[in-house]
Amino acid sequence: MLILGIDTSTDICSIGLCQSRKFLGEINIKLKKRHSERLLPLIDRLLSESGYDIQDINGVAVTKGPGSFTGLRIGLSTVQAFKQALDIPVYSVSTLKYMAFSISHYYNKVILIPTIDALNKRVYTALFRQADDNLNRITQDKAVQITSLIENINDYNLNKIIFGSGANQYFQLLKEADLKNAKLITNNMGMGGFNLAVMGYHFIQYGHDTEFTDLVPKYLKKPQARLDWEKKYLQGDEDGNIS
Repeated sequence: MLILGIDTSTDICSIGLCQSRKFLGEINIKLKKRHSERLLPLIDRLLSESGYDIQDINGVAVTKGPGSFTGLRIGLSTVQAFKQALDIPVYSVSTLKYMAFSISHYYNKVILIPTIDALNKRVYTALFRQADDNLNRITQDKAVQITSLIENINDYNLNKIIFGSGANQYFQLLKEADLKNAKLITNNMGMGGFNLAVMGYHFIQYGHDTEFTDLVPKYLKKPQARLDWEKKYLQGDEDGNIS
């Protein structure tokens, strides 16, 4: 089963290809806001270099957010087109769950805390427990102030791994906080399109298929430009609540 993985939820576009669980290739490139120009050519290049073409794909795995508003729209609309044109199954997954899955095989009996920078000292985050090859969700995806995350982390006694772009951006705040049994990781170990493709293979082989109408972004908060406008003109707070 040939599975394509597509992650456009950040400014680093990552695509990967697996044959069952076998690694075939992966491309990671920082695109900023150029996903619409580069995504399809990158997919074509990955397939060509691996000896396949688009008609050979048996399924697609894609991140649905949270993350970059523009990147998510481009990635999901591309996958909608693949699903409709090729009549193949799709696995759409929370970006945070995919991040946790990507590093879960490195650890056991820990709490994994993926973070994505959401600007203005906010992060997208969720908590997952990894134990004996099982990844279980503890909290739902949410957008929170980094200070709120710091306050909540110590409620859990297990060892904790904090990682992702939020951990990178707010490393000093996290480092200076009184965090118990917590380790900060400031690289993107394991996170890439290949691991996303493998995750998709695991679900697709057992019949998972996201409906076409469910291939929509999961934003969690309003666009930053809208929040800035409301804060300036409507006396809104950083969460977009109007007073």
